[in-house]
Amino acid sequence: MKLVSIELSDVRRFVAPVCIDGIGPGLNVLCAPNEFGKSTLFDALQALFFQPHRSKSKEINALRPHVGGSPCVTVEVELSDARYTLSKRWLGKAQATVHRNGTLIHQADDAEAFISAIVQAEGDGGPAGLLWVRQGLTRLEGEGDSPKERDAAKAARRNLMTSVTGEVEALTGGRRMDKALARTREELAKYVTPNGKAIKGKPLSDAEALVNMLTEEKARLETTARQLTAALARRREVVKTLTSLTAPDEVETRQTRLEDATRALEEAKRHADTLDNATAALRAAEMTQATLSERLSALHRAQSACAKAKADLQSAEAAARAAKETSAQAEAALIPLADALAAARHAKTTADAELAEANRAVASLAAAARRKDLADRIGKARALLEKRAPLALAATRGPDAKALAELQNLSQAAALERALRDRSAAQITFHHTGPARVTTGDNPVPETPLPVLAETRFDMPGLGHFTVKPAAGNDSDDLARAEAAFATSLSRLGLPDLATAQSEATARTEATSALRDLDASLASLAPQGLPALEAELSALPEAVTPREGLPTVAEAQTAADKASIALQSAETAHEAARAEAERLRTAEVRASVQATSLANELARAEAVLVTFGEDAEATLLPQLASATTALEEARAKHAALLAAAPDLMAAQAAFDRAKSIVESARSETTRLELERAQLDTEIKIQSGAGVMEELADTTTRLDAATESLATISFEVAVLKELATTLEAARNEARDRYFEPVLAELRPLLRMLWPDAELRFDGESLLPTALVRDGREEPLSILSGGTQEQIALLVRLAFARLLAARGHHAPIIFDDALVYTDDDRIEKMFNALHAQASGQQIIVLSCRQRAFRDLGGMALTVRGT
Repeated sequence: MKLVSIELSDVRRFVAPVCIDGIGPGLNVLCAPNEFGKSTLFDALQALFFQPHRSKSKEINALRPHVGGSPCVTVEVELSDARYTLSKRWLGKAQATVHRNGTLIHQADDAEAFISAIVQAEGDGGPAGLLWVRQGLTRLEGEGDSPKERDAAKAARRNLMTSVTGEVEALTGGRRMDKALARTREELAKYVTPNGKAIKGKPLSDAEALVNMLTEEKARLETTARQLTAALARRREVVKTLTSLTAPDEVETRQTRLEDATRALEEAKRHADTLDNATAALRAAEMTQATLSERLSALHRAQSACAKAKADLQSAEAAARAAKETSAQAEAALIPLADALAAARHAKTTADAELAEANRAVASLAAAARRKDLADRIGKARALLEKRAPLALAATRGPDAKALAELQNLSQAAALERALRDRSAAQITFHHTGPARVTTGDNPVPETPLPVLAETRFDMPGLGHFTVKPAAGNDSDDLARAEAAFATSLSRLGLPDLATAQSEATARTEATSALRDLDASLASLAPQGLPALEAELSALPEAVTPREGLPTVAEAQTAADKASIALQSAETAHEAARAEAERLRTAEVRASVQATSLANELARAEAVLVTFGEDAEATLLPQLASATTALEEARAKHAALLAAAPDLMAAQAAFDRAKSIVESARSETTRLELERAQLDTEIKIQSGAGVMEELADTTTRLDAATESLATISFEVAVLKELATTLEAARNEARDRYFEPVLAELRPLLRMLWPDAELRFDGESLLPTALVRDGREEPLSILSGGTQEQIALLVRLAFARLLAARGHHAPIIFDDALVYTDDDRIEKMFNALHAQASGQQIIVLSCRQRAFRDLGGMALTVRGT
């Protein structure tokens, strides 16, 4: 079947009839912007082929325009024998017709049967479910498909594959293989979970638990047996060691060694005390000899210092007298220079005063004009400030724009709820034929639809009255809430109604604008504020009258400059003389301080000599000789004692060792006796428990349990191997089953990825993974672009299979390449062209620039 033309009328946006004709046998492309109606065209074709003309399903109602109407779709198709025109109209005056060469040949149910036959509508999808791609669908099954739709699509794929292979049962291994595999898995399920773990409470788990329990028990008993053997061996060692330690000759030997070491240590300590006394005497002799030697040296240093201080003092006193005389001369020369500096400063002060007086006279004239300008601006600013207060108050009264907008929205919401209530309420319309009028509540009823919102009585003159009660479901809660919200907002703003709010908001806006203009005028008059203008006015100097004989500013400036030059000259001369006088005065003070310091140093040196007394050197020399002789004698005695001294450290070590041997033997004997008692108790307890007999029984039981576990494990391993072998055989058969579609897919896939393959699921007959570069990637983790490319290529392969069985079906793609990048889309265009030979492909897309390079027959939508 090939599509030749399509005509739509009253289908969504196409209220007026439109037509797409000139659809060719190869690649056809309709490119148009979004909301042009491409998806509408797709849905219309889907409805024509798969929705009965009497259907009122949501899909059919979705085709109806907003203005109403009966959707109508007409398609001209070319079959192997002739051209046919298929037409369906739904909802109003529903019909289905089939024309051949302009002659009506079928209508109603016969037409439905004819259309169903030409598309081979297995389930609800048929081949079109395999080949037509709706906008936004990137996989072979939609995420929102119902189980019925998925089963129908799977049946279509299975029937197609069956018709191509011709030996499905043989290639899939037959039902016997499935039963054998199921039986094997059923047997395995008695032992292990699907991931190979033993099931609790089942034979394998019980056998493993028994082996583990007996293994642990055997290990415990073996440990106990080893402990008993070790305890017996240890007791023998303890008894042997105790016998050795408590032997009389061993005890006597240890005691004798301790007594000898004690005597040797006491003798070494006595000699050490004598040596310490000799050492102290030697240190005292050394200190005495050193003290006398140092005192004699100090006497010689004090004599030298006293002689030097006397000579230095004489030179310093002569220098101090000369410095004092020079400083007095400099002070006398500074007096006339100070008088000249005072006169220059007075002349400078007088000249500056006359210059300031001249400048004030000039400034007084300039301030008069500024004072007049400031007074004028201050007056205008004060007048504007008097107007500002009432404007500022008016600018705060009434609702602002936000509050007014909220109030208007609430009013509109209440009006909308009121209109919805009136529209959904029961309505009654009276048509009067005479002068009498029906009334309600003494008011005449108009001849227009009147909504009945509550129980209402209508009086009919001459006939009586009747009462209308609205349906129970006609409540007005939403209206009440909307009106309450509107009333609350009015109350919060203190307003009676919306009109008053709008009026006050307008007044507020006008006051705000006037206030803004007034503030701008104030800013231009007083940028820094009125207080700044007033402060500037008060700071202006008062007008003064210049005195007679006052020089001009230029004359006063000249006189001031001359006075400054004279003052600088006088200050320079005075500063030079003052600095020289200060330098000489400092030199005088330094000379005086130096002389005083040397006099103090001489006094200290003489005081040190006095401490030695008269004839100090004659007394010190004999004392030093006597101390030197005593020191030599002390050194000789100390050396003799040191040479004869025994080794105190060795004696102490020998004593400590002998003592530790005795104490260690005593402690070890006590510990071993306690350990022997503990070992006797442990051996007695373990010997009476029959450990060896229990160990032999547990070993026998463990061997039996291990053999049973090996038997069960072997059975499980055989079942696993059998399941693996059956699974491999079934997979091999399944690969042969999918070979036809894989053969069609390989050249298409390799336009995008060299050496790429697809893995198919045998149950759903859908691809599950893409193999490229030796890696298998689940389709679910691939990008949206890759998924849509695979979905499109698989549909092209299915189309080839359909053509191979002699059933050509059009392939329709509605924006099927929305995630594909520029490089891949070029390769997909090549794939579409490759499949277009012998196939009719219709591509609908909003990507006008990208699909401009696709080629093929360009389709257009035109009015009829």
